[in-house]
Amino acid sequence: QQDVPLLRVYIPGTLWTMELSLSEAGPEALRGLEMMDSNPSSFGCNTGAVSDQGDETRRGWWKTTYMASRPEIAAQFMVDILGAKHIESPYPWPPSEGCIATRWVAFEEDNFHVHFVLAEEFETANFSIAEVDQAMSGFRALESGSFHASMYNSLVLEVDSLDEYLFRLKAQSMPYMLMQTASKQYALFMIIPKNAITVQLRSQHLSVEKPISESMCTEDFGQMAF
Repeated sequence: QQDVPLLRVYIPGTLWTMELSLSEAGPEALRGLEMMDSNPSSFGCNTGAVSDQGDETRRGWWKTTYMASRPEIAAQFMVDILGAKHIESPYPWPPSEGCIATRWVAFEEDNFHVHFVLAEEFETANFSIAEVDQAMSGFRALESGSFHASMYNSLVLEVDSLDEYLFRLKAQSMPYMLMQTASKQYALFMIIPKNAITVQLRSQHLSVEKPISESMCTEDFGQMAF
């Protein structure tokens, strides 16, 4: 597989970066930019396995990546609740000391990937991935019926109907919040346990439950400092 140059740009005031593929950029466009090798073998403990689910040089938004303290829980949530499929990652699992560990899933119909990464090399005496996840998570607030401030930072996906996702959440006793965002649109919020990752599904179809109002009177900003 041919290496594809990448440009990663930090988005000020957020915890996000944007990754752009420069596969079609000419020499002049690349000159002066700080590049990062996109070949997985340049990172620690690469196994050499490459998923055949998708083309890393294709156009458009095709992947979301999260740092996760429990990637296996996050990936299984995406499979059980959202209908994704596990796909092979070039990194080892279970985690090994000194190695990046990942779990990958894909929505096959749209060929959209979600990657969950545990990279303990970024941890320091003052920074623990698990502690940050716990500090930022709105899971307990959601269990009590409150909208936590961290839930504004969500992965938003559009679906045909919210019905089947509500059934799956209820079957696993997972907390959620249902809202009406416009006269003909509904939003279903959920949080992946032990990972502080919020997913928001949007749809114009809902037949199994009446949504709450948009007022967000139950908003809970919690203890966001860490």
